[in-house]
Amino acid sequence: MRNLVLKIVLIVAVLGLSAWSVFPPKEKLRLGKDLRGGISLVYSIKMPEDAGVQARSEILQQVIEVLKDRVNPTGVLDISITPQGLDRIEVVMPLPSMEVRTLQTDYRNALDRLLSTARVDPADLEEALRAGNASQRYTDIPAIATTVAELQSVYDAARDARQRLQAARESGADATVTTPIEAEVAQTEIREEALRSQVIAMGIDEARLVRALSLSDERQRLKQPDGSLVLDEKGAPLLGPSPREVELTAIRSEFPHLAEAINNVVAAHDAYTSKRKGLDDPEDLMRLLRGAGVLEFRIAVQSSNPTGVNPAQMRDQIARLGPENTDSPSARWFKINDLKQWYNTPEQLALLEADPVTYFQGRNLVATRFNGDVYLLLYTTEQRSMVHATDDPWSMERAFRTADDLGRPAVGFALDQNGARKMSRLTAPAVGQPMAIVLDDQVFSAPTLNSQIAGNGQITGNFSDSEITYLIRVLAAGALGARLSPDPISMSVLGPSIGGDNLQKGLQACLLSVIVVGVYMVVYYFFAGVVANISLACVTLMIFGVMTMIDGMFTLPGLAGIALTIGMAVDSNVLIYERVREEMVNNKEDLRSALRIGFKRAFNTIVDGQLTNLIVCLVLIQVATAEVKGFAVTMTIGVLSTLFAAMVITRTIFIIYAEVLHFRTLPMLPTTVPLIARILHPNIDWMRKRYLFFGISGVLTIASMIGVFSLGSGMLDTEFRGGVALTFSTRPATATEKADGEADPANGRLLMSRSSVEEAVHSIGDQNPNNPILSELASASVLTVGDVTPDFRGTTFQVKVSNPRSTSADSDEANVADDIVKALVEKFKSDLEVTPELTFKGAGDRDHAAHTFVLEKDRLGDNIGQPKYSDPVGRFMGGVAVVVEGISPPATVTSLQERIDRMRRQPDFASAFGRESKVVGLDVADSSGPAPLYSSVAILVHDPDLDARKVDLQLWDLRLAQTEWMLTSTALQQASSLDEVNSFSSAVARTLSAQAVVATVLSMLGIIVYVWFRFGSLRYSLAAMVATAHDMAVALGALALSHWLSGTELGRALLIEEFRIDLNVVAAILTLIGYSLNDTIVILDRIRENRGKLPLASASVINESINQTMSRTFLTSSTTLLSILILYIEGGTGIRPFAFVLLVGLITGTYSSVAIAAPLVYRREQAKPEVEPRSELATSTL
Repeated sequence: MRNLVLKIVLIVAVLGLSAWSVFPPKEKLRLGKDLRGGISLVYSIKMPEDAGVQARSEILQQVIEVLKDRVNPTGVLDISITPQGLDRIEVVMPLPSMEVRTLQTDYRNALDRLLSTARVDPADLEEALRAGNASQRYTDIPAIATTVAELQSVYDAARDARQRLQAARESGADATVTTPIEAEVAQTEIREEALRSQVIAMGIDEARLVRALSLSDERQRLKQPDGSLVLDEKGAPLLGPSPREVELTAIRSEFPHLAEAINNVVAAHDAYTSKRKGLDDPEDLMRLLRGAGVLEFRIAVQSSNPTGVNPAQMRDQIARLGPENTDSPSARWFKINDLKQWYNTPEQLALLEADPVTYFQGRNLVATRFNGDVYLLLYTTEQRSMVHATDDPWSMERAFRTADDLGRPAVGFALDQNGARKMSRLTAPAVGQPMAIVLDDQVFSAPTLNSQIAGNGQITGNFSDSEITYLIRVLAAGALGARLSPDPISMSVLGPSIGGDNLQKGLQACLLSVIVVGVYMVVYYFFAGVVANISLACVTLMIFGVMTMIDGMFTLPGLAGIALTIGMAVDSNVLIYERVREEMVNNKEDLRSALRIGFKRAFNTIVDGQLTNLIVCLVLIQVATAEVKGFAVTMTIGVLSTLFAAMVITRTIFIIYAEVLHFRTLPMLPTTVPLIARILHPNIDWMRKRYLFFGISGVLTIASMIGVFSLGSGMLDTEFRGGVALTFSTRPATATEKADGEADPANGRLLMSRSSVEEAVHSIGDQNPNNPILSELASASVLTVGDVTPDFRGTTFQVKVSNPRSTSADSDEANVADDIVKALVEKFKSDLEVTPELTFKGAGDRDHAAHTFVLEKDRLGDNIGQPKYSDPVGRFMGGVAVVVEGISPPATVTSLQERIDRMRRQPDFASAFGRESKVVGLDVADSSGPAPLYSSVAILVHDPDLDARKVDLQLWDLRLAQTEWMLTSTALQQASSLDEVNSFSSAVARTLSAQAVVATVLSMLGIIVYVWFRFGSLRYSLAAMVATAHDMAVALGALALSHWLSGTELGRALLIEEFRIDLNVVAAILTLIGYSLNDTIVILDRIRENRGKLPLASASVINESINQTMSRTFLTSSTTLLSILILYIEGGTGIRPFAFVLLVGLITGTYSSVAIAAPLVYRREQAKPEVEPRSELATSTL
């Protein structure tokens, strides 16, 4: 009884921990990109030819750290970067779901509502003043009502004075009359301008509010004036408000009447950022990766000798205008990356936090604090900085640990030839001065130059080990541009709508599998079936719980793994129940003895079967991709959970049933209806029919291999041959199309037939025979994705095309996906909902002067040299007009505004965040649609901190005009992704093919060794392998057959498409190996048991063993078959090839275990088998 209590406590603890880990599931469960939508990018890393394994691993880690700092500096986004082998990295990021997009819209709407009531439009104010009703129009803004009323009075007085002056001049009045009036005009206009500026300044600055929302929310420790901490009664530091709360409180105090609206904006922003796990578009991620690792060296301004710079003036400007908007032509502020690198003791930290200006002055540096961050002043002139230029490139070749002349740890680095020349020029006149190491515009260190540096340099000091590592990582990042491939060699993009569809269908399939199998078990086993369902529920809970504990990620194959685990978990219970039933019926044992013997005899078989699956899973975890790893991890946890549930949970329930509740019977359907028992225990001479079975299997295997070899590489998906797979959805149908039945009732999108899509895709290739990339579309395959109508039309399609044979290098293949996407978008532009890349005059130019104009006149045309455009400049006065001409294809003003607004929110344009902009159409290209399409537009942008009327024009040009041209150019040239884009270079395909072969070989070898060890005979091991090889061959043959059946009525009825071998199918084949062996091991284990002490099994022993296990074979196969059949039908097209292979494999695996594996262990030299003694089992207690 004590053991029973301990078991119950253990079960409750395990299940309780699992439940605690998984709830609430919406927050705890992590979904892979195939279930939530996401992007996977694989980049190659150029390695030094002489680098060993350790050096390559270190370089990979350095690259990963630098990229993380670049794309996810705060760590709040769910962007993972992991090594792939020794020369590649994979970057995975989720795409925003519909919920995140809705929250983003809510935030923008809340911000717009606030700004509409908190910001005065200069053009609207001018209109109201002219109409004389400004006082009435702005009464709903109490903070400015009084000032507006005074402004209206002064405006009227100024207008009246001007009119009187004009009348006096026209009447010929002398100076004694006009002079006082002129003075009055001047005074009233000066007063009017002051009041007008005051009114406009009273409105909330969007850029300031947006910056406040992005500040740190971490509460700051309170300090005394001397820098020491303020402590409470217990000696703990007191915490004050965070920088974010300080700034938001200041804004609320300035606009008390808008406090509620500001709070609404803050709440909407926080709701959006709490759910936002990635960037808004895959192109944003690729652009950030492309621009990462920009290393620069700059001489720092010395506090003792700030040549050419006024530090006090620069500090005043950063306080008023921000770090990007100071007007010095020779220096600017750079943020310090990590303050931990600038102090060694708590006392130094206290001094730094109390007064960074004085602290860094002690290091001969000029510093200041802005928005909670510390900035250093560095020179920007060509003579005092070493930066990257497209026409004069240089690179950091390596960074490494070394020692200085005193034997202290130091950091060494080596530059290429051009870098050495530049470094020598920079450092020669700056010996004794601090030189800052700047990475991606942040200061990482500023060592003092002890001597001139050329090709090789050394950074010395009293560095700790962590500081050495830090500096090496920073310097190594300078080589990133030369090491990281410019474009990903493999790209996989899955839209959130397809991910959501995969999740919904996968969960439906799993749930339906559980329900059907559960009902099946209850109907067949009665109370024991209920126990099996309880065990099944526990297994499921443990899988989800452990996955959450290890921070595992659920993928679409992972959901398939759960469905398969359901079948395997049922198998364990079936093995136990059938053994118990045999003991009760055949050997007349009582319930307690039957349970003991049943669990005892089933134990080895259950362990053997589960361990063969575990071998396959462990191999997959080592060599598979992230998604397939999800399947392997899920199955591994499922195997261990199944063993625990079968041998602990199920057993404990039956102990309570038999020993605590004293039940003496365990009724089941076969014992209630004996006919079923007789049917499931046939008396067939399987050995007599073995040659017939061998013949059938031989024909099936040969036919399968013929089918496979006839298709050749046509059976391989793009992952294994290199190529592109693209998925796209049609646009929402128009009202007319809906009325004509051309829309899908489920989602309202335009319906198209697969054949028409395929014909259109092939026509692209036929029309471009000399284009090595597009010509491949002539043989592309087209599949439907998701549900289809009864007449086989759909709304989502997948196009798969191989890489051109002429491309071999990754650099040549980088453009394949882009060219194919552009061709498909152009072909189906009237049927798809995509944002194409735009071309225009000057696209890609870094010289912005010809495209940007200062706004200093009232009418737009007068500013851009085209007087015919009379649009008022209004509130954008002092800003910039970015003129874009020759836009192709022409676009609407709204679509262009959306592109620019989205780009403005990206991290690499943070300095432009919050600026107000407006797109004004210039030349209309097409006015026939609901909104005119423009070929030329002007983008008006204003930044109050960079008003051309108030700041130096050189600063305006550098910080506003140049930035806005780059932002506009980038936004217009960026195309939105299709629903899914999977691109695999030939190098990746070769790697994946090798991984698949290695996985298969390792799995087979591992299982051969295990079976050999368990059964003590190579014959048993080879018999299992022959049967498994047969199952694999037939499964591959079924895949080949699908290519001939897919276009037929029979194929459509059976949901068969042109299934190809991808990573998921490889996982299915490896799973098939495990399942087939599990089925085989059950029969071989019974043969070994019935054989007794004889070394060989007779024909009668084999026949009897097969017949005895027939009920288990039927029940397990049928329940697992039901699970996979449901997965095949309900799981959707994303998982259907996986389920198809398993479906075929389950049938052939069951057949081969009986017809191939069992007969192969037969040897003619036999003796009468001896029966294993049973007394010790029968007399033992449960």
